[in-house]
Amino acid sequence: MDFEFDKVLIFCPHPDDGEFLAGGAMARWASEGKQVVLCVVTNGAAGSNDPDVKRDWLIETRRKEQREAASITGIKDVVFLGHEDGFIEDSHELRRDMIREIRRYKPDVVVGMDPTTFYFAQRYVNHPDHRKVGEAFVAAVNPGATTVPLYRDELYDKGFGPHQVKACLLGFTNNADYYVDITDFVDTKVKAIMAHVSQMGEFNERIDTLIKETGAMYAAASGEGWQYAEGFKAFFFQREAAVPVDEDQGKQDGR
Repeated sequence: MDFEFDKVLIFCPHPDDGEFLAGGAMARWASEGKQVVLCVVTNGAAGSNDPDVKRDWLIETRRKEQREAASITGIKDVVFLGHEDGFIEDSHELRRDMIREIRRYKPDVVVGMDPTTFYFAQRYVNHPDHRKVGEAFVAAVNPGATTVPLYRDELYDKGFGPHQVKACLLGFTNNADYYVDITDFVDTKVKAIMAHVSQMGEFNERIDTLIKETGAMYAAASGEGWQYAEGFKAFFFQREAAVPVDEDQGKQDGR
């Protein structure tokens, strides 16, 4: 990024989504000494179609796997919000919780899901939890994180003051316009994803190929000559907006 940043907060819907979303970038940023925090929105309780798998066992297993995956990418801080897997809506409760974590950690950069992504070509129909978490995320970034009256008694009055982030990156997007070079971290990303043993199953043999094919696609789109990259739709809130000048009005004003 073309500015200095030290803290990154990443929101993902389910355990394992963070690594798919930005596993290479997380590993890179952590290696550069930046504080990276991963916030997992759901409890992961819908992560198995086996009727014999116990709910409490699955929730705890996925938490353990998420902590292991985070440690592989160099992340020490993982937050679990505990919302119900498979039933996410863009609710005030979810927005409040996400705003609270933004105000708690005061990140320079936040990363989340692109809520406009319904599908990827003919290969994947996006999970509704991904879209709804994305909707709540962008609302938490603006206006939520900076607006005192929103959830005042639950946040501001309890010490969670407003915070303006410098940048917002949306992953799982069909509209990438910002890229992170993960050439040196793609294998770390794959290893972190594989740590989610309960979820990989039949994907074990294909995950390395899938991640590297996708990474190569983003790298090519970047035009930077990298081997692997991750792509995001980016918003930079500290840049001055270019305001078009009406020529006739400019003449009247003496410009």
